[in-house]
Amino acid sequence: MKTRRRRQAGFTLMEVLVSIVIFAISVVGLVAMEARSAEAQRASSLLRDGERIAQDVMADLQSQGFLELLSYDFEGNAGPGLPYDDTAIPAAQRQRDFRRPPADISATTDVAGSIRGSFLVVRSVDWVVDVGNPPSLNPPDLSVDVPLINALVLDVLVMWIDDSNPTMPPPAGLVVTDLTPAMVEPGSGDFRPYVGAVRLRTVRANDTVVVVP
Repeated sequence: MKTRRRRQAGFTLMEVLVSIVIFAISVVGLVAMEARSAEAQRASSLLRDGERIAQDVMADLQSQGFLELLSYDFEGNAGPGLPYDDTAIPAAQRQRDFRRPPADISATTDVAGSIRGSFLVVRSVDWVVDVGNPPSLNPPDLSVDVPLINALVLDVLVMWIDDSNPTMPPPAGLVVTDLTPAMVEPGSGDFRPYVGAVRLRTVRANDTVVVVP
């Protein structure tokens, strides 16, 4: 009876070792899950801010008149040919901030987690015309060709460096001003999986009023 009680009084060395191994495996699994959760949260945060910036830029484009979009490009040059975009504008001037301050706080004030200029915007404008009856000129003659332009296609692309996935990290030294639209096109030889992107595209119908003499 004494021998049996002695055997039941504690754990053997093997049992302790097995318990330690199981505990260690559990801790490693929990740490890995926590790391993946943090990565997913960061990726989601970047996507939300990218969507917010794309919506703001698209709203600004849509606020411009149909004739205004035909009359000037993004650099302010008159009579642009279509399609046109803003890639000629220095990339540093097309950057947007991550976690912009609320409207009641100055835009120059940093908020928690803010990263200046972490998004790059590319805008473009194209036209929709009848193949059988297109404008005779490009750039179009606005005194004659406006009725022949059915609509304008407004496109906004927002890109950022997605460093949330450790299996596909961006190269050291890459900055957001290095990004190009080809990097987010899966069929392009320049495609890069670590470049995140949001694209918004809408059609602006020709809402100009034609005065018939």
